[in-house]
Amino acid sequence: MSNIYAVVLAGGKGERFWPKSRENKPKQLLALAGQNSMLQETLDRVEPLTSRERQWVVTSADLIEPIKQSGIREVRLIGEPVGRNTAPAIAVAAAEIFKEDPSGVMMVLPSDHHIGDLEMFRQVLLQGAELAEKDYLVTIGLKPDRPETGYGYIERGEVLPECRIPCFMVKSFREKPDMETARRFYRSGYFYWNGGIFIWKAAAILQSFKQHMPKLYGQLMEWQAQGGLSAGGEKFAEFYQAVEKISIDYGIMEKADQVAVIKGEFGWDDLGSWEALERFHPRDDRGNIKLGQVEMLDCQDNIVLCDEGLVAAVGVNDLVIVKSGNAVMVCPRAQVQEVRKLLEQVRANKDLKGYL
Repeated sequence: MSNIYAVVLAGGKGERFWPKSRENKPKQLLALAGQNSMLQETLDRVEPLTSRERQWVVTSADLIEPIKQSGIREVRLIGEPVGRNTAPAIAVAAAEIFKEDPSGVMMVLPSDHHIGDLEMFRQVLLQGAELAEKDYLVTIGLKPDRPETGYGYIERGEVLPECRIPCFMVKSFREKPDMETARRFYRSGYFYWNGGIFIWKAAAILQSFKQHMPKLYGQLMEWQAQGGLSAGGEKFAEFYQAVEKISIDYGIMEKADQVAVIKGEFGWDDLGSWEALERFHPRDDRGNIKLGQVEMLDCQDNIVLCDEGLVAAVGVNDLVIVKSGNAVMVCPRAQVQEVRKLLEQVRANKDLKGYL
């Protein structure tokens, strides 16, 4: 089998986890479900399939130093001068890997997922690498355990033979559905969550860029002709600022023909908001999750995190309370998705820059 490369996308801001998640230490650099940061755990879980020198992390330029300071040093780091979504990030990594190893296989992994069954996860990735060798573009379909309106879905088609783990051709990609549609998807058994995990040859995805995103491909090849990453930050910034901001799903996956999906059942969670912590931390006898120094009297079904000092509460129910650094955030559990809007309001106030 060809060499396997891991490309970890770590450019997100993790805004729903403010104030624990900050500009210089976003969600992927936090230990939310384990002992290490989510980025470190992502790299560790694929290390048996590849090596540190074949691990790439694509992140924002201003996170390069915080990542190094967190102890992640052996991997290759690509610092995006501006955010351009997943398609340009993947294109850059593919071009650099192809230059180094024209037969290399890429695994593309988000940096902020939790995986329960590591051995099964690795077996799914290896199955994906075998399909990638046959020039499939492979995605992992996560078997849903509930109707969910917050994720996109993958509809499976015909069964692919000679797979140890169930593999299918992709029939369609579906946008985030309403609840009625999500229930129908869930009951049918033919739909999986789209978690943004991909496997393909660097050569195959570059060919797909050439076919389906010719403008980006042309810009990419021009930059590569100038030397690519080795040409320095100024050339990279010039190239990157000019490319279209678009996801790999819209740009490639929804248009390509040779697309396969592997059924993934390995205890996946994307930790999308504070409420996700209830799936990883024990509750007390009143249903409260308490992380750090927390005292509660006559309180029920709260999630409370305290980094330093003390949080004390009396008679409150169904709240998220976070005390981290110089900020405290309180919201009803039913409105945790609104934390991002709250952060926008904080960001708009120039006097509050020190709280970002």
